[in-house]
Amino acid sequence: MKLSFEVTDEAQIKQLEALRGDKSAEEFSALCFAEGLKLADIQRRQMEAAKEIGKHPLLQFPETKAEFKTVEAAAIQAALKEHKKEHPIVAEVARLVTAYMAQLGTFAAQNANRLPPAIQVEASTPIQHAALQITMAAVRAAQAKPRKAA
Repeated sequence: MKLSFEVTDEAQIKQLEALRGDKSAEEFSALCFAEGLKLADIQRRQMEAAKEIGKHPLLQFPETKAEFKTVEAAAIQAALKEHKKEHPIVAEVARLVTAYMAQLGTFAAQNANRLPPAIQVEASTPIQHAALQITMAAVRAAQAKPRKAA
């Protein structure tokens, strides 16, 4: 297979020349191509692994109850600002956050206290989006805490 391309961007040409050093253009191109293929393969494997993790049975997050599927984001934020546990919207967000945290905790416990490197979750409703934001903020806060020495 023979490939050829022309680089016309001056900034890219300068960068290529600086990286090339004393290698010939052909040698440098072959090296870049080989390394690029390695990188593409690593990225492909990472994406496949992330997809498999996303299919993990513990990471199948619960659905929003039917009565909350059409609640708008503004109503959710207003309910959360009231800080009333008995509010139905707050209760649904709490149910989802609790379920998300429980599943992530179980996954971590089964994987040397580690979470997946990437979690792809599609929030199909505004209430799921709010619950996922709260969950991810809690996870980030927990990860930011200094660990106690054993």
